[in-house]
Amino acid sequence: MKTDKTIYLIGRIREKANEFILKELEMVGFKDIVPSHGDILITLFKYSECTMTDIANSIHRDRSTVTTLVSKLIKLGYVSSTKDPNDSRSVIIFLSEKGKALEPSFKEISQKLYETEYKGISEDERRVFQKMLEKIYNNF
Repeated sequence: MKTDKTIYLIGRIREKANEFILKELEMVGFKDIVPSHGDILITLFKYSECTMTDIANSIHRDRSTVTTLVSKLIKLGYVSSTKDPNDSRSVIIFLSEKGKALEPSFKEISQKLYETEYKGISEDERRVFQKMLEKIYNNF
């Protein structure tokens, strides 16, 4: 049986990255946001408004997970929703003013995360590493 620590290390990296993000969010005063909200907020920073299906497709999560996360963000006041005028079965999600205020902090935290992630790693090493991770991902 061949094994190594690749999957274990990927999982630990994710845990460490989430801890880093939580610490950074807390330092800028956002104690109610968790990393799983980040993908949704970043999608809304990019597109302004999206349906639940658009968000789910964009962040590669199932709709029920997205619905739960978006409901929490609505409750916290970071996003709002309205019926889609073109499709009464669909809801459009968009950032509230409170949610829009997160964007500068998210950009700063993302930059710090990137710098920490690739400290001491050359641009060529980064490209090779990302290609290898994509290949491993696609193997599944």
